[in-house]
Amino acid sequence: MKDTFYLKKKKKKGFGSKLLFILILLVCAYAVYHYTPFFVKNPIQINIVYPNEYFSSDKNIDINIKDTKYPLKEINIYTYTMNTKIPLYDKIFENKNTYNFPLKFKLNQRLPDGPAKFVIEVTDYSHNNFSLGFKKKIEKQVTVYNHYPKVILLNDAANILEGGSAVVLFYANDKIGLKNVYLQVKYANNKIAKFRCFNAEKFTNHPHTYIAFFTYPFCEQKNWDTSIVAQNNAGNEIYVHVPVYYESFKNKKTDVQVDTHFIETKVYRLLKEANISFNEQDPAQAFDLVINKLEKQNNEQIAQIANSIHTDKILFNGPFLQLPGSAVMAYFGDYRTFYYDNRPLTHEYHLGVDFASIKHAKVLAANSGIVVYTGKIGVYGNCILIDHGLGIFSLYGHLEDFLVKKGDFVEKGQIIAHTDTTGLAVGDHLHFGMLIDGYYVNPIEWLDGSWIRNNIERKIADARKRADMLKYYTQ
Repeated sequence: MKDTFYLKKKKKKGFGSKLLFILILLVCAYAVYHYTPFFVKNPIQINIVYPNEYFSSDKNIDINIKDTKYPLKEINIYTYTMNTKIPLYDKIFENKNTYNFPLKFKLNQRLPDGPAKFVIEVTDYSHNNFSLGFKKKIEKQVTVYNHYPKVILLNDAANILEGGSAVVLFYANDKIGLKNVYLQVKYANNKIAKFRCFNAEKFTNHPHTYIAFFTYPFCEQKNWDTSIVAQNNAGNEIYVHVPVYYESFKNKKTDVQVDTHFIETKVYRLLKEANISFNEQDPAQAFDLVINKLEKQNNEQIAQIANSIHTDKILFNGPFLQLPGSAVMAYFGDYRTFYYDNRPLTHEYHLGVDFASIKHAKVLAANSGIVVYTGKIGVYGNCILIDHGLGIFSLYGHLEDFLVKKGDFVEKGQIIAHTDTTGLAVGDHLHFGMLIDGYYVNPIEWLDGSWIRNNIERKIADARKRADMLKYYTQ
């Protein structure tokens, strides 16, 4: 019996030891899992927006830091340059409730030009890594570059009529390359119109030269300001003022009477085709929707088509052609006020020229170019858009048919369609428009051979002569 009791006691003692051993293993496994960095994925995410390959002391450092599980504890940013560690940013989060930290700041010191190592270290409040928290470190090789692009104008001051067109040629370059070059016009309480710049080496016989056509959009303040903007690959931007002599446009004011029949047969149909809801018991509201909503959408669609095309050469030759044998029924810039039942409805600027001759008159390509659109666009009805190069386009609206298709190269004077009353046209006529980078400009200028010689061809010739002197300024 004594032996039996001893054996039972030994068995109980052996079971307790095993249970204790299992508990110790579980505790160790828990500790290893939660307090060491071997099993749990590091939840810290660092997205460096800037700097990139190049880094400028004048640009904002832009970094997004996020921890998907634990609060952020500390951020350290520094750089190694010329064998020296230079602290750039340090932050300790005392509160433990920050998980997402978008960081954007400008340096309070100027780093020397040359190679550098950009380092970011982030730690969180997790118990992992032996209670020291998760840590993530990113090192990035960059080149510090604090210089700005060089821009040299190749033209005298431009002359422009409000709503008209002008051209400027210039030199722009940087030894690390340019990321972006464009021309901007500020107007009407800091609205900005941007115009693309195209390679002009074929005009100037000099590399790194650009050409840009632009316009001054209609506005009440008459306070346009024109600049060339050049940005290098370090993000440094320079703004160079372009001198422009401008003349305000004297808009002709016209009153247009709209009747119920026109609204019911034209306006309602256009709104239904565009899936714009309206009240058929309120003709005035329907007409307002066509002018201030549908037409705006149509113009945005046309601008989007134009801005998607990048033809870096001139396709047109000389003045553009008017519809043969036609009279001008409405001019560009006419300020129209629409009336219904003797009450003013709305108003707008007419952004083209209306030509009328006979019904179903032959429509000619006003100049040579590439057809980039044929189809129906709201108030313009059946229309054609032709690319003439360097951001210049011509628009033909209210057409009966299409004798060309997208992608066709058309010659100046080639028959492309016939006139009709499609869209929001009252009678058979051609709505002719000219655009620069999606902005409507005065077509009358482009019909004038003298204007083209003085304002385009002469400007290009003068720029070619001045470009010959660039070698003395760009070495």
